Amino acid sequence: MKPMFTLWPTTERGIRQLERLDAMADKLPKPKNLDIEPFTLGGVPSEKVQHPRKAQGELAGATILYFHGGGFVFCGLATHRALCGLLSAKAGVPVISVRYRQLPEGSIGTSVKDAMAAYTALLETAEDPNKIVLAGDSAGGYLAMKVAEIAALRGITRPAAVVGYSPLLNVNLEDHDPDFMKRDAYLPMSQVEKLKDRWLEGPDEIPGAQSPINADASLIPPSFLVSAEYELMRPDVEIMTENLIKAGQAVETHIWSGQIHAFPVIGKALREGKAIVDLTVKFLERTMASQNQISA
Repeated sequence: MKPMFTLWPTTERGIRQLERLDAMADKLPKPKNLDIEPFTLGGVPSEKVQHPRKAQGELAGATILYFHGGGFVFCGLATHRALCGLLSAKAGVPVISVRYRQLPEGSIGTSVKDAMAAYTALLETAEDPNKIVLAGDSAGGYLAMKVAEIAALRGITRPAAVVGYSPLLNVNLEDHDPDFMKRDAYLPMSQVEKLKDRWLEGPDEIPGAQSPINADASLIPPSFLVSAEYELMRPDVEIMTENLIKAGQAVETHIWSGQIHAFPVIGKALREGKAIVDLTVKFLERTMASQNQISA
């Protein structure tokens, strides 16, 4: 994968070719025992993935709003359907996956705009707006953190928690030790550096901090973070963890040896991915229980 990504052209044509990945994934058999409902959330194409089992405990009434990864250039609802289905089955709650705009339709600011539109609309329709969990992998983890920050800055209902699987928390990845960054199993730094200018060139501005690690950590709700031992995102996952601890915020972070970037996305096919989803659900149950105690 790494040689292929290294050679892949970051031109508009190259990006358009990557768009086919989600279309190809959509032709695969859909996960069994799930109700998959396409709909529009805040003007953004989305789909609700729900398992028949319903949470009866602390997660009853909760909703997970999921933002897929893909470097703001590819992937979509189909590529992440297996993970969303696994989350729904394990948690017993609906998972809403959002198809936000990416390059070349818009920059990161455009993706953030769509993510906020989806979240704001979900506040009006969720069973319990105080039990919305924001989740995402890679670029989607960036969006989850940004939505949490922006919601706090705008004074609207804040999410109950954030889940980030190998989240992109810093657009300035070149600031880290280059020798460590070379050890990522399949993400080449050379391509990240080529994409950076396109990520930030507009037309929509990024509200708040450009990189989540520079945001006010007190604005971020309880967070569950995951990184592979050797991947581009690890340094900033650890920095974010330290920031949250210093701000007195709840955070649970797992650095997983022998794995690759965003490995939970593989879903049921990977034992370690299933283990992370189980840990995610336990974290969310504890978080909801703690918040219920505070409100009581």
